[in-house]
Amino acid sequence: MTATTETPVAAPRPTPAPDGRRVRRAVLALARVEARRLLLHPLVLAASAAYLALLLWPGGEPEDAYPVLQDIDRETQLGQWLLGLAVLVAVNMAVLRSHRRGTDTSFGVLVLPPWWRTLAHVLSVLPTVLVGALIVAGQFTVAALKPGAVGHGSVSELATGPLLILLPGTVGVLLGRIVRSAFVAPLAVVAYLAVTMVFVADADNAAWLRGMAPLLFDEGPRPMPSDLLGRPAAWHALYLLALAALAAAGAVLRSGGRTRAVRVTALAALGAVVTAVVLQGMAPTDAVREAREVATRDPAAVQDCERHGATTYCAFPEFTPWIDEWARVTDEMRSLAGEPDATRALTVRQKVAAIDGPSAMAEISPAAPGELTADTAWGGERELEFAASVARGLVVGHERYGGAHCDARGVLMVWLAVRATRDGEAMFEKTGENYNSPGVIQAPVSAISLRGRELAVVQGLLAEPQGEVDRRVKESWAELSASGTTTDRAAALLGVTAPAETADDREYLCV
Repeated sequence: MTATTETPVAAPRPTPAPDGRRVRRAVLALARVEARRLLLHPLVLAASAAYLALLLWPGGEPEDAYPVLQDIDRETQLGQWLLGLAVLVAVNMAVLRSHRRGTDTSFGVLVLPPWWRTLAHVLSVLPTVLVGALIVAGQFTVAALKPGAVGHGSVSELATGPLLILLPGTVGVLLGRIVRSAFVAPLAVVAYLAVTMVFVADADNAAWLRGMAPLLFDEGPRPMPSDLLGRPAAWHALYLLALAALAAAGAVLRSGGRTRAVRVTALAALGAVVTAVVLQGMAPTDAVREAREVATRDPAAVQDCERHGATTYCAFPEFTPWIDEWARVTDEMRSLAGEPDATRALTVRQKVAAIDGPSAMAEISPAAPGELTADTAWGGERELEFAASVARGLVVGHERYGGAHCDARGVLMVWLAVRATRDGEAMFEKTGENYNSPGVIQAPVSAISLRGRELAVVQGLLAEPQGEVDRRVKESWAELSASGTTTDRAAALLGVTAPAETADDREYLCV
């Protein structure tokens, strides 16, 4: 009989749970490595270089010397959004790196489970977001420190730019965990652009629907006082942040991280998204609508006024630093005019058409007799347009538009506007560009238009010695500013030649 001895086999010991501190250190170490790779990714570097090149490119328009800060804070967002699209593709490629290289199985022996590695990829986006925030801060600070800057920026609008990097970054991680294909991220970028353009292009969409787009586009033809904008900037920033948190939580859940904290985060983010969408749709508030109504129909009730000589300047409180600029142009024009108009009392009043919001294309209503209109933009061509408004006030006395000025008054007004403006001749030469006709100055309320004959007389005056023309204008002011003085008579008084009337000239509707 053979005895069999059985040796008991020891049960395998369960793998001890990883130490929480070690796991956190490992996650942060992986996040640092991936963050460095993300910052140095060719696509992110190219997008960043293009973004900075546009910001640092020398030159710029004359209007850039007079920034309106409630517009500048929004201008920081588009570049951030484009950088965010590059981050989406780059971080998606990082998530799929192990799949492309066939090393997924190797990660099974590591301490970190897949969902911790997913969290590391989410955290790797944050340094790029910080870089975006520094660019936004620098761009806004440079604008705010310019001597001609007016208005007030919004913290929520400035925070929106970096969030436009964070959201695409987390979406890139989520897509990498849902679909293991390198083609998904570029397709997502195309869809991202298409959806944004659909929401933005149709202004008739409901406010809550437009608010679901990453960018809130509502740029109008001119800036507006900050208290009239009515943009739900804070709610939109919350919407972007919550959407990013929801995408990050979704990526972690997809990777197996079904912990209570992750689930609570996902639910809280979803609730915040819904809340922000609803509250965005309620903008603007009744108080903003009432303020827009008052600013449009009765601006004197909310403006500050200053008197400089014979001219009173009234502006919305944020824009009063520009009064000295307006006075410089007005005083120069008065020095060129003859009596009694050179000392006529005038009121320059800043006006807006704000009832339908910043993106509306409504026209500004003409001012009352004795008042002139100033715009909410300044510098470059805006200076020439303001000068045209002042010239019309001195010569004609009203802002009503009835067609082209086919007499001496048209010649006088345009000459005054050009002479009283810095670089006026150079800007006047460009009046035929784009959609304008030569000899048309787009004043704030209505344009001052000249026919070919009157334009030729103005050009002849600008070619003459300035001092001699200034003397002739003052000597003949009474006759030049009279309503019955013809263009031929004006040319004779000023020592230039008026061309013969052409068929094109006869087609104009004359005032």
